Amino acid sequence: MTTAAPSVGRIDRIIQQLEALYGEAQDIFDSHVDYALAKDKSVISFGDMKSRAIARPAGSTINYVAALKIVRKKIAGGEVA
Repeated sequence: MTTAAPSVGRIDRIIQQLEALYGEAQDIFDSHVDYALAKDKSVISFGDMKSRAIARPAGSTINYVAALKIVRKKIAGGEVA
């Protein structure tokens, strides 16, 4: 059985939606880090707090936007954006 490749239009739409959601998630993460910094009386940078509060506990995950761009390139050719 042959499986058809996803359409480039569909991939473009998903990339656009994921990028928008990623931006919203970053806003939420940044607000959470600001709140955690306000509660924490130690001297720690924003980046360190973000790493401690979000990045390390979340673990490593696939970057779906980058992965979809690779798939799109393989289907349509051209540069990975």
